[in-house]
Amino acid sequence: MNRHQSYPYVGYAMPASIQRMDAEVLKKELGLNAVRTSHYPQSQEFINRCDELGLMVFTEIPGWQHIGDEAWKVQAVENVKDMVIQYRNHPSIILWGVRINESQDDDEFYRRTNAIAHKLDDTRQTGGVRAHKKSSLLEDVYTYNDFVHNGLNKGCEHKKNVTSDIEKPYLITEYNGHMYSTKSFDWEEHRMWHALRHASVLDAVAGEEDIAGSFGWCMADYNTHKDFGSGDRICYHGVLDMFRNPKMAADVYACQQEERPVLALSSTMDIGEHPACNRGETYIFTNADSVKMYKNDRFIKEYKKTDSPYKNLKHGPVPIDDYIGNAIEEGENFAPKQAAMVKEVLNLAARYGMNHLPKRAYYLAAKLMLFYHMKMEDAVALYNRYVGDWGGQSMVYKLEAIKDGKVVKTLVREPVQKVQYQITVSSQKLKETHTYDVAAVRIQAVDENGNLLPYFQEPVQLKCEGALELIGPDIISLQGGMGGTYVKTIGKTGSGKLMISSRQAGTREITFEIE
Repeated sequence: MNRHQSYPYVGYAMPASIQRMDAEVLKKELGLNAVRTSHYPQSQEFINRCDELGLMVFTEIPGWQHIGDEAWKVQAVENVKDMVIQYRNHPSIILWGVRINESQDDDEFYRRTNAIAHKLDDTRQTGGVRAHKKSSLLEDVYTYNDFVHNGLNKGCEHKKNVTSDIEKPYLITEYNGHMYSTKSFDWEEHRMWHALRHASVLDAVAGEEDIAGSFGWCMADYNTHKDFGSGDRICYHGVLDMFRNPKMAADVYACQQEERPVLALSSTMDIGEHPACNRGETYIFTNADSVKMYKNDRFIKEYKKTDSPYKNLKHGPVPIDDYIGNAIEEGENFAPKQAAMVKEVLNLAARYGMNHLPKRAYYLAAKLMLFYHMKMEDAVALYNRYVGDWGGQSMVYKLEAIKDGKVVKTLVREPVQKVQYQITVSSQKLKETHTYDVAAVRIQAVDENGNLLPYFQEPVQLKCEGALELIGPDIISLQGGMGGTYVKTIGKTGSGKLMISSRQAGTREITFEIE
């Protein structure tokens, strides 16, 4: 994944503890094995933690698209020299970026940058990130930003269509990002399609034997200038928000690791969230062997990882295609074939809606009318009884993730009864050294089952006591049910306390020890 060294309120100015935290989020929460420091060398503390975690790093010289005059180029060559000397003793570094990101070819200039990198470190390869195909390749690896995927087409280009030297390694250095900017407070389908775009590219790259890997754009949302972003000077390109809270797309990556169980659902299962109250496409994100689904305590179906259409991924998103199970067979006096056809028609209606039914649904409906003399009003009554809760009571859905024959995680979706905070603190023990120390506090509004409440926007009040102070405002509004703050030391030892309050969720207190 690409990482901008950017944080709310302070830009890049975070101390060692928070820089190190980002490496841990990448490795332990997202389950990644590599990071690109786009588009500049980043904190030594971040790289130190990458060394310790085994997180591979592609680092590059500062710059974006522009190549200047000769004096500018001399400074750029000096930047390569500084980068290699400063970072070459880090075992996590695997590749030097010696071109200005997305710049045009300039062979004379880039021969110099490539040569100085090899002179100062002959143990590592060089690359240079491009946004155009068949570029002049002076480096060891063709590194390319592949934005071909638009949500409906192929996930990536074939290597032979991009690189100018098929014998040299090929690495995709950016994908997605601005192609489908996604806020944590976008509507449910938008957030789902954002996740599926990431799955599609990962799946396509995994299916290409001659592509060395890929770096998604990007880790987290970030501040930008007035000429970019979404009108608020923020680029919503991340799989995390600015505070490092996960969007739905983060689940796609987290599923590929095996260290902790993952079970997530792309929908809240509230019918009012969907056009015409049709459930539409709903996906399970998990790294389990299988997931059992129940509706109102009735077993519906066990989904296997082989049910995912993303065949090249170890754990691809799995579409839900059954909301009925054997309920029709048990609840109606239908012949087995009739029950099977009715079930299929109703499940197709749940996924696609009456106005977008596939041809198979019409074919099955015609057979039911012809051979079993069923009527349209029969279908409506059966749909309301076995699939929809329009005009009726809402449903309770339960999913169980099964790993090695055991339930390792459970997810329950039911009407919200309680709003509470789920708070993640980077550390409750702070220590000043050559600078102040900081703790990151991630805040999520969740229900009684731990489900994120994506439309909770009530103001949240923050108050510090003791040897701490806030970074940022003391009143915030969660976005997409998520937000955060930072607390910093103020040159005093002892203890401190952060109080987080809102009308519905009440007050939570977090204590800190400061050395």
